[in-house]
Amino acid sequence: MQFLYVFIGGGLGAVCRYMATTVIGARFGLLFPLGTLFVNTLGSFLMALVMGILLSLAKSANMLPESLRLLLTVGFLGGFTTFSSFSMETLTLINGGSILLALANVCANVLLGLGATILGLYIAASL
Repeated sequence: MQFLYVFIGGGLGAVCRYMATTVIGARFGLLFPLGTLFVNTLGSFLMALVMGILLSLAKSANMLPESLRLLLTVGFLGGFTTFSSFSMETLTLINGGSILLALANVCANVLLGLGATILGLYIAASL
């Protein structure tokens, strides 16, 4: 049954990632991978928020709903976040001679991802 939770969540996460990156790419262009940056930042925030809430539930109810954790974190957010795409897009920028854009992509993804994680934990702790 656990595989089913991961499978369903992963499929939904991948579809949401595709939709988000497609819409953002169409709106802002493809020169810089803003869609991947958005998905990585949002995914980091959601991972922290969900885990913060689930850990809080585990403390208050003496149990961690494993099926919910698998569905949301391993499944949905695993399918939604795109660090493999991030790596490939960064390498493509480097190979195309856009070293500064590649560096900006790395810095933006890491800094915004960490910031979103901190914000997610902060919000989860305040609930």
